Amino acid sequence: MQDSRHKDISDPSFSAADFRLQLTSGRLRWFAAVLAAVSAGLFIYLLTQGEKASLDFPFQIHGRSALAVVGSAFLVWAAIATVNWKNWLRRNGMHQNIIATAEDGVRQLETYQPSGDRFELAVAASST
Repeated sequence: MQDSRHKDISDPSFSAADFRLQLTSGRLRWFAAVLAAVSAGLFIYLLTQGEKASLDFPFQIHGRSALAVVGSAFLVWAAIATVNWKNWLRRNGMHQNIIATAEDGVRQLETYQPSGDRFELAVAASST
């Protein structure tokens, strides 16, 4: 039996669960992130064009329809990229390192006590 993450789509035992695992396991993280960025750029461009916005391939759509199609594609690719990056970070153990680093930074900020000496020295230096 082959691992679901590496199973070929032509395999007769390929199921919806296998497809979901391949879609969200982290292997599409860069591909989906690049397509989300391209879709965001195209969305912003179409937003600036207003009613003159049009897409002519693979079919012709104009105005708000073009904006809606590209916006929907951006949301889908952004969601796939987010899930893939999250799962990849979790599987590689980096998720806990990022959380621990953030918690250490918050703890350092909470325990920081500014000293009055610096303020007094600055006032004394500026008054002379």
